[in-house]
Amino acid sequence: MPIASWGIRALDNPLVTIGVPVYQGQVDLPVTLECLRTQTYQNLDVLISVDGGDRQSAAACEPFLRRDPRFRMTIQPSRLGWAGNTGWTMRERRGAFYIFQQHDDQVSPTYVADLVEAALRYPDAAICFAKVQCTGLMTHVMHGLPLSGRPVERVLTCLKFMDHTAFRGLIRGSALASTSGLLLSDFDPFDSYGTEMRLMAELALLGDFRFVPGPTYYKNLHGQNLYLKRDRWPDEKKQLAWACLGAWMAEVVVPAGGSVEERRRLFDAVLVRFLIPKNPWKWLRYPAGRLSRSRSTLLHPVRVVLNRLKTIDPLVRTATGRWMLYEASEPGQRAALLRIILDRLKSGGRFDPLVNLQRSWEKLEQDASKRFRV
Repeated sequence: MPIASWGIRALDNPLVTIGVPVYQGQVDLPVTLECLRTQTYQNLDVLISVDGGDRQSAAACEPFLRRDPRFRMTIQPSRLGWAGNTGWTMRERRGAFYIFQQHDDQVSPTYVADLVEAALRYPDAAICFAKVQCTGLMTHVMHGLPLSGRPVERVLTCLKFMDHTAFRGLIRGSALASTSGLLLSDFDPFDSYGTEMRLMAELALLGDFRFVPGPTYYKNLHGQNLYLKRDRWPDEKKQLAWACLGAWMAEVVVPAGGSVEERRRLFDAVLVRFLIPKNPWKWLRYPAGRLSRSRSTLLHPVRVVLNRLKTIDPLVRTATGRWMLYEASEPGQRAALLRIILDRLKSGGRFDPLVNLQRSWEKLEQDASKRFRV
């Protein structure tokens, strides 16, 4: 086949890597892998990563490895945890696109084909995603939140809703390569609460999130899901995990501002989301006369997206309730949470307040303490 013809075919039929991280999933895994094997879209690279030397899960994969050359498997010798194992499949992808597939969930037969078709139609999209049908402990449908507009608008919407539906969609490999991937929290790397939301925020800066009607991701809420286990965490761990996510989101969101004034406003927006989740809108207004005309003009794009979000407050409350791991209802709790967020920012080493905000760490904490009355 001539190289030119091969190139056209590759563009029309790109390779898609489906990452399947698994640990103790031997019961559900055969159904999921069969679902992937019978997808109408054929140009697949199914990468199975078996965590912690789990031989039973590996044995459940063997029939597919023998039967279909598109399937490959690696057995991790030590425990990586969900985030570490999923991140490994992202780094080892071969395809132009990547899809995360939970080992005990399934997708509709044309899931990959429909998402690839949309991705080729919208080359500026970082993610093309479908609805998620949840069954088991509860039955409901998540349609997710499409993101469009300027990068700062997209990332602010991502921050406010923290909707994770798109994480199960088709991610453009070139966009994924420009992110930090799934970071691990140092205090609990096996969980790394919220790391997928940090990744979603990074991807929101790189392109649109396109909702594709028709295909469906079937999520199994069987009672052993990772997020349910967090309900049993002690308050101290919930506070630390919430603060860690707040710091992660600040690392991504704040540098998106085009000016120091806009970045300060974005920093406030992050703190609002994590310190004052129940009634955020009043904290996003400066007192009358506080803003100069030039500053007001600079912050106009931020206000536009915030005003738009206020018009759909019921959805904001729904998303907030799903993601709010820890609530700082008292000034003392807010003060403690603010200090932890700033400590996490410092220890991460990825955020420079002098570059982003023209503030020292000490000045930053003083200003934030006054701003949020802690």
